Amino acid sequence: MATVPTGRVADRHRELVAFGAFVAIAAGLLAWAKWWPYAVKIPKTANTHALGSSILTGTGSVPPGFSLTSGLDFAHTYFLAIWPALIAGLVIGAAVTVLVPKTWLLRTLGSDGRASTLRGGLLSLPTMMCSCCAAPVVVCLRRRGASIGPALAFWMGNPALNPAVLAFSFFVLGWQWTALRAVAGVLLIASLVAFTRGRTPGVGDSLSVSTSPVTTEMNSAGAPETRPLAVRFATAFGGLSLRLLPEYLLLVVVLGALRGPLFTSGIAMQAGILAVLSFAVAGTLLPIPTAGEIPAVAALLTLGLSAPVAATLLITLPALSLPSVVMVRRDFPARVLGAAIAGVVALGLLTAVGAAVIGL
Repeated sequence: MATVPTGRVADRHRELVAFGAFVAIAAGLLAWAKWWPYAVKIPKTANTHALGSSILTGTGSVPPGFSLTSGLDFAHTYFLAIWPALIAGLVIGAAVTVLVPKTWLLRTLGSDGRASTLRGGLLSLPTMMCSCCAAPVVVCLRRRGASIGPALAFWMGNPALNPAVLAFSFFVLGWQWTALRAVAGVLLIASLVAFTRGRTPGVGDSLSVSTSPVTTEMNSAGAPETRPLAVRFATAFGGLSLRLLPEYLLLVVVLGALRGPLFTSGIAMQAGILAVLSFAVAGTLLPIPTAGEIPAVAALLTLGLSAPVAATLLITLPALSLPSVVMVRRDFPARVLGAAIAGVVALGLLTAVGAAVIGL
């Protein structure tokens, strides 16, 4: 009978311990940043049928004009809402880098295809982050060998498939709006599955899985990794933060200052294809906290905006934003990100059509 070498048994044990530590860290962070806050907030929303003020308009009835003050006010409100999830995203991303065995990740997310892309989408269900907070995790997944389709599905599935957002939508907007939001989210991930199925991977798109069950970790110089785990984690976390946060913070302020010009023209037009297109583009650019599209749509409906135009924001606001695209730009081909942006805008137009068809 063949025996497993002692060294391989030890390596497998270390992999199991490392992955167990990753699961514990991720679960603890998500419980703190997402699961417990939602467990508290959903019953409250069920009683009040409100989810706070719209981040688009702030304390006013319409988005403020362009100014540094409006940009800073937006950034303050935005980061006050998302900072726990942002910390969770950065820490989980660093933990992916140092704790998740590379061969395990490659077997799960390392190939383009329907099953792997679907797994990426399903893995986004418990994390429930906005696209910006999910971006650090996606960056690290890609650098560890996750292929384009699964990484995209995880990134965009976080905001698009978020079950808590559907609960908020049901209690604030009603079941028809919730059904429309759910269908739009499923269509987004289904389109990614269709897009990646049968693709011939390009250079850097995906990595082949080694036939060996254990892969020795290498450092940047190609030598076996010998640094202590704590040092590797601190290096990964610090490098990720320094790379992603400065331009992210700047873009949030700039887009917050521009939200008036971005949305005012659509509000002024009230209805029509140009209004829908204006909102679709603006919604794809602006970052929002998780579920921020719900009070935004509610506020715009109160202003008298037509339901199809407001419905455009149901998917374009959460699915992508310019800051999140900038955060992951080095880890996806430009053509893929361009297609993702165009797809979200097109899905926003389709959502508006859906709202008109069902008579919202």
